[in-house]
Amino acid sequence: MKHHFVLDTSVYLTYASHIKIYRLENAIKLFGLVVFSSKFLLDELYKNIPKVLVSDELTPQEILNKIIRFTTLVPIIPRFSSSPDPKDNFLFDLALQTYSEVIVTKEKVLLNFIESPIAIHDIKWFKEKFPVEL
Repeated sequence: MKHHFVLDTSVYLTYASHIKIYRLENAIKLFGLVVFSSKFLLDELYKNIPKVLVSDELTPQEILNKIIRFTTLVPIIPRFSSSPDPKDNFLFDLALQTYSEVIVTKEKVLLNFIESPIAIHDIKWFKEKFPVEL
């Protein structure tokens, strides 16, 4: 059985900041994960990748293109409106509409969302559950 996930932009940005996006891609491929993305997620990434890059080895567009290649892009209909951070409603729409098991994030406000309709775990949990050699 394949695991279905939604990764918050904070997770992608952590890997992208030091050009380690290949580690995330390797974990997804090695463990046969299905990671969903949407136009809303990609737009947020495109806006924020330049803010976190500490190297000019890859351009923000090249990083975004890599993410697009190892995620499954799906259209979502905005419906969810109860996120503790309204700008993250799209994450719940994406997770719920793709029947994902979990949202992975670094955002404390989401990690503390006790009324979440879907499991939320931190990046540490993800790295421990799906370890990849560096």
